[in-house]
Amino acid sequence: MVTAARLLPLILFLTAVAVGCSAWEMNIRLPTERLAYGGGEAVVAPIIHALRPLLGSGRQLAARAGVACDSWRLGVEAHNVIDWRTVPAECEGYIGHYMLGEHYRRDFAVVVDEAVAYAETLKLAGNGKEIWVFDIDETSLSNLPYYAKHGFGVDVDDGRRKAASRGSDGR
Repeated sequence: MVTAARLLPLILFLTAVAVGCSAWEMNIRLPTERLAYGGGEAVVAPIIHALRPLLGSGRQLAARAGVACDSWRLGVEAHNVIDWRTVPAECEGYIGHYMLGEHYRRDFAVVVDEAVAYAETLKLAGNGKEIWVFDIDETSLSNLPYYAKHGFGVDVDDGRRKAASRGSDGR
């Protein structure tokens, strides 16, 4: 059995080492970023979580002209931003990086997985009369090449309106 007299030198040694260690210092600095808003004043804001810093182009692009592109996108996706005709011009790069990047692919995969999971729960008669009807726009085909060519929603004149004014279907 170890006696308290034998443990005391060990405890004192470990305490001395720990006190000298920088891990005990309480001078913790959170990572920050400089944001410039419409008025041109710089604001230092802490990153939400020191272990999970935000990455991507959204922060820099959001600071331009006072439009928070990531917040605008969230508002549109949640249907809280309504009656918008185009993507704000200063968000073209942000939307482009999102749609051409890994995040869009991950979002797309989540939606596909949810659709498949739902379809697998359906009780079908098995008589061969069940059919799937797809809305062709953004379901069976991707509009991504079109949006990439036309400014990711910034350009209000989408070509279909031009074709309609010419009296043709644009083909």
